[in-house]
Amino acid sequence: MRSVIIFGLLLLGCSMKSPEKVKTFPQEDQYMIKAIVAEDSGDYNKSLAIYNFLYKKTKNPIYYEKIVEDLFRERKYDEVIKKAEEFSCKSFDKKIFKYEIFAFLEKKEYEKAKNVLMNRFNKKDEFYYMMMSYILIKQNKLKDAVYYLKSLYALNHSKNVLLELSDVLIRLKKYNEALAYLRTHLDLYGCEYDVCQRLIVIYRQTYDFENLATIYEKMGQFNEKYYIYALNIYLENKEYDKAINLIKKYGLSKEYLMMVYVEKRDFRKAASIAYELYTQTSSPKYLLKYCEYLYYDHPTKEELKDIAKKLEYLIGFYPNAYMYNFLAYILIDNDIDYKKGLKFAQKAVELRPDNMEYIDTLAWGYYKLGKCKEAWEIIKDIESNDEVINKHKKLIKGCVDDFRKDNK
Repeated sequence: MRSVIIFGLLLLGCSMKSPEKVKTFPQEDQYMIKAIVAEDSGDYNKSLAIYNFLYKKTKNPIYYEKIVEDLFRERKYDEVIKKAEEFSCKSFDKKIFKYEIFAFLEKKEYEKAKNVLMNRFNKKDEFYYMMMSYILIKQNKLKDAVYYLKSLYALNHSKNVLLELSDVLIRLKKYNEALAYLRTHLDLYGCEYDVCQRLIVIYRQTYDFENLATIYEKMGQFNEKYYIYALNIYLENKEYDKAINLIKKYGLSKEYLMMVYVEKRDFRKAASIAYELYTQTSSPKYLLKYCEYLYYDHPTKEELKDIAKKLEYLIGFYPNAYMYNFLAYILIDNDIDYKKGLKFAQKAVELRPDNMEYIDTLAWGYYKLGKCKEAWEIIKDIESNDEVINKHKKLIKGCVDDFRKDNK
């Protein structure tokens, strides 16, 4: 029920702040500071003693409010009620009255709370609607609470009331009704953080990803991470144009645009952005991405030669098996330089002797050099579901068989 307590405090102005200064004797400030320090350390017995002294000295109702508040914090609910009733005999204070109602609720004396409220307030008063809705929520009579919250919202259009109303409607699984209120408020006042958060909750629970992405876009004004949430939804739904528009509209990093083109399998555009990022940053990771994406796009022979040169340069930064094999396969499979490719393939296999793809590249290099027997010795024990590896294995086996036939 924590949200309900917060709701009550927000609506009723219980800020738990220090009393305002109304200085009536020289040492008053010093006593007030001592009371505040005691409260901050949780020593309410001391703060209560000081506030009692200050009230007797000044008769300032602010100190009486603090007495009742600290008694409530100490969970001395009977004393809260007694103090509140004593004060009401002389005067009326909404904050003190509020704590009297809260005390009855903590004691689970709901009907007493209602009776006290109805005896004190007109049924058309905002405070009445507010407190009655609070009581009913504490009783878990949510359908009845909705009536009072709707009436209260109609009177003041308070965001805090709207949030509590939407929370209760969500708990009742009345999503469409909650949406109607929240969307209207959104249209009138824009994307206030708390309101849009409630919309996010509903759209998630109802799997309405289209509207969820829209709200995430609006929430981006508070934190860029919400743009990324929206982007992920667009990518999952393959709505690439929306994703691209979002990135351009809000000026997100070009890395995200590159990512979208990769998801879209538009590798040439992804490669172009990667190279642009490389020229801007000189970071080798972007040059590697350029090589990878351009390779996926079925480049021309000249482009393949250029990729090979760039990869040879990048090996200085990334001397690993993947890089050696990548360069080797381009050189071998595209008939650029078999011997050089074979050298890099051997390095890849030395680093990762258990990798079937690297073994395949090495065998393929020997095959391209016409050394079918050596190629077969390398690949013969490889069992794989990979179509390319199996195709190579079949060609190498055929080459070996043809050689044996010719030499019979």
